Amino acid sequence: MIFIIGGGVIGLHVAIAVAEDMPGHPDIVVCDQAPFLGDHTSGRNSQVIHAGFAYPIGSLKARLCVEGNPLSYEWLLRLGVTHHRCGKWVVAFHDEELPALAKVLEIGEACGAAGLREVSAADVAAAEPACHRFAGAVFSGTSGMMDAAGYLRALERYLTAQENCHLLYPCAVTAIDPVRHVVETTRGAMEYSLLINCAGLWADDIYAMTGGTRRLRIKPFKGEYYIWKDGRVASMIYPVPRRYLPGREHDKRLVSSMGVHLHRDTGGQLFVGPTQIELDWDQKTDYAVTTPREAFVEQASHYAPVMHPASFEMAYAGNRPKIYEDGKPLGDFLVFREGDCHLHLLGIDSPGLTAAPAMARYVAQLARG
Repeated sequence: MIFIIGGGVIGLHVAIAVAEDMPGHPDIVVCDQAPFLGDHTSGRNSQVIHAGFAYPIGSLKARLCVEGNPLSYEWLLRLGVTHHRCGKWVVAFHDEELPALAKVLEIGEACGAAGLREVSAADVAAAEPACHRFAGAVFSGTSGMMDAAGYLRALERYLTAQENCHLLYPCAVTAIDPVRHVVETTRGAMEYSLLINCAGLWADDIYAMTGGTRRLRIKPFKGEYYIWKDGRVASMIYPVPRRYLPGREHDKRLVSSMGVHLHRDTGGQLFVGPTQIELDWDQKTDYAVTTPREAFVEQASHYAPVMHPASFEMAYAGNRPKIYEDGKPLGDFLVFREGDCHLHLLGIDSPGLTAAPAMARYVAQLARG
């Protein structure tokens, strides 16, 4: 039996890819400790389909995001999930940010991100007349928005329709015997031939249970969102990626930090966020929104005039599972096979939602090997 721990968008896609890649395998079981899928990282994010211009050249994040972008649209269409290929404006607020904006095009081209083009401030003004005049902008034509909750439900239906695939939740892993190849769960003990660790915020705990010797730990980074009820911004507007600004190039904690942006979800609500708050190691389920409304009003005011600050309402928060080794952030996805029977995915934060179908293909190849 192939046993997959974690029923988020990554775990579900991995199970589907492995089932398709190894059709003769008798059973694939996916377990998740939560009472419903998407209770953590997969259901608490911006729901954005990214293009792949914000990540280091040669990184897994860049490669799998670029590959995952068109695959995500294919899956969303295939499963009938609501989504909008609306594109994304990436803007420089002032002239000092123009070199960082140039890096969006430079690095995006080097990584193979499709649909990027430089546009004028007048182009942005024509599309978003309620916004301020920006110093410069890039348009990402392949970026978009999805209904992440609907995506998870559709993947669940698709997976469980496969004859040899089984989904168990809530079902928590309590112990693993890596010698006997037995995983203990709240639903009993199960033997496995291959264990695939897609446990998100708890992937480090699962790694330790398998006897892993590397000093790997997940640190949660909280991202909070507010809703701007009377905001007149129509589409998706981002600042230049934070790590492209002077003095931040080498901070690996910022690799996936695109900064506080504005976007409308598939239901039409305008969100402001996310923040990036580094939490303690044990705060993986801290979803409290603690940043005051005033901070979100200030961030939104960089994009457009704020007429009524009271129209900002608290929305939700998520935690990004960032991977550290020997106390230092790695800044990339970490995917590796250890021994014959254990395959680990750690640090799958943004752009994990977009990268999921490409990540699944990558993992299926490792599983077959």
